[in-house]
Amino acid sequence: MKVYRVTPAYLWLTRLTKLGLTLGAGALYLNAVTHPTPLAARLLLLAGLAAFIWVFYVRLPRRPTEIELGEDGWIEFRGKKAARQVHVASIRSIRRGPTPRSVRIRHGGGSVRFPARFRHFYDFLASVKAMNPAIDIRGF
Repeated sequence: MKVYRVTPAYLWLTRLTKLGLTLGAGALYLNAVTHPTPLAARLLLLAGLAAFIWVFYVRLPRRPTEIELGEDGWIEFRGKKAARQVHVASIRSIRRGPTPRSVRIRHGGGSVRFPARFRHFYDFLASVKAMNPAIDIRGF
């Protein structure tokens, strides 16, 4: 069994970004509520705050930060609040995601997205490719 983890620098950077943006968003909204601000600007700020909360407090904790590759071909992607298991035989492709620093694995049951900040990630790709040579790997 092999375990791949996200680099500590990536984890600290995400935590600091989350903290800084949360404080900044709270200060902006507090300023908009306590001072005369047009209703349209307040609503736009509230929509932006809701999108920020969804990304950083709902979506980001579900992203995998640890990958466990078993000898039997099962891959477990674990995040802070979610885990998903995928068998190597069901993987169709491994490619870069919508951003250059993300990875998307397409499999029979959907897809898994995660950051491309794992230690020994190329070893993971080689191990998965050795288990299933039919996987299409592009962009690495």
